[in-house]
Amino acid sequence: MTVRQLEQDLKRCLTLISADWRMQSNRRDRQSSFIYQAQTLDECLALIEKYKIDKDYALHRWYNYKTSTECENMFCKAGAVKEQNKFNHNVDLYINGIPFDVKLTVYPAKLSDKPYDLTTQNGRDCMINWFYANQSQQDRKQLVNRIYVVCDAGSADENLKLKSDFALIESQIQQFMQQVLAKGVNKITVIDQGQEYTVYSDMVYVKKQN
Repeated sequence: MTVRQLEQDLKRCLTLISADWRMQSNRRDRQSSFIYQAQTLDECLALIEKYKIDKDYALHRWYNYKTSTECENMFCKAGAVKEQNKFNHNVDLYINGIPFDVKLTVYPAKLSDKPYDLTTQNGRDCMINWFYANQSQQDRKQLVNRIYVVCDAGSADENLKLKSDFALIESQIQQFMQQVLAKGVNKITVIDQGQEYTVYSDMVYVKKQN
């Protein structure tokens, strides 16, 4: 499947899902694990029908998986190294030899008052701390090195759509990688349940002007 074909499938997928969806759970994730084998939207829809799974939930997962995988490819095109073990849930790629999980996400609705200035490193660090503190608490909880790619287009629907605007995302990732490869990776301290942890973490802020 070419990137162009993927973009077409993702655009069509957006017409079938809403910006709001149910909170992830381990049970529903197991039920919809077939999304990793579905290369196309039609394959995913056929498997949803076969297994009688919640359509909106499964399509959200497929959309997120496909956009995240393409996002990781963009980092590797810009100089990162892909993790070869596809079963390694803590590491997607390496930058300057440092392992990272990549999280493609949307700007949180809970931060709609824009409390952090994401044009500054301090503002990005504050929001990264917020992300670590507010991540899912089941199997997806991780205190590992992470790069957040945050899509901000002004509304829930547009934020979700922005996750598949590959041209804009790639341009921001390329700028980020140029800086990181030249200056090194950002390191911060995060607090979880009263304990301090030092991690390498940074943010690629993808802002679409209205």
